[in-house]
Amino acid sequence: MNINIFKQSYKIAVLTGATGGVGKTLVSHLLKEHYKIIMIARNLAQLEQISLNYGNKVVACICDISHLNEIQYLCEEIKTNFKHIDALIHCAGNIYPGSFESLSDQMILKQIQVNLNGAIFLTKGLLPLMRKKSSIIFMNSLGGIFPLKNSTLYSASKYGLRGFALSLAMELRPKKIYVSSIYPGAINTPMLHKEMQNGGSLLNFSSPPLTPKTVCKTVIKALKEKKLEYFIPKWSGLQTKLIMLKPSFILHLMPFIEKICKKRKKIWHEKNPSHS
Repeated sequence: MNINIFKQSYKIAVLTGATGGVGKTLVSHLLKEHYKIIMIARNLAQLEQISLNYGNKVVACICDISHLNEIQYLCEEIKTNFKHIDALIHCAGNIYPGSFESLSDQMILKQIQVNLNGAIFLTKGLLPLMRKKSSIIFMNSLGGIFPLKNSTLYSASKYGLRGFALSLAMELRPKKIYVSSIYPGAINTPMLHKEMQNGGSLLNFSSPPLTPKTVCKTVIKALKEKKLEYFIPKWSGLQTKLIMLKPSFILHLMPFIEKICKKRKKIWHEKNPSHS
């Protein structure tokens, strides 16, 4: 893997999940902000296709972040070829929707390994390259502050990711390395379509699914502002936090919320018939 193609004067961004719905869109947004991008994903063909579109402005790195040995190898390769990183953006994610009792042990482990452990170990491996005023950004979820029925392990992994990000932010702030987390509602990507075909949480439709472009704009905003947390839409953060002041209230409120979301899901399916 030859990744020694960028001049060290360029801003360097490391992006996981680079072939996903948000990640692929984010590549073009980062390039407009004059970043050179180290794209990380599992799918070689899709990485190569993106590379063909952008030439030497990007470099493709194959890595399955659910495997610690692959993360360690990748980090050593990057550290060998680069003196610094200006942005580390975690967009990789995994979900197996359905009831908890229906999940296999492998499904449980995979969600924790990708959504939480992978982000932790990759951050640890690349932290020595992060310089002053650099950013670490985690693509979290409203499921990281509000429990998701039928997406229990996804929600658990995102809760853990929030705790890690908040704690890490306190440790790194004196070094002027800034940690931000993005909390979008559902995003209209292939992952959402797959999730809803397999019994995912109705709360995906508590508000209209976002476009990847909307989420990417918030990531760019976070790179510039370096605030701790961003909620999309903005009101969702306040609403969710208020409800969570008394978690037991959720048990009584949920049937009403699900009834509304079920109607919205039906409308969404009607507008997206190819994914029904």
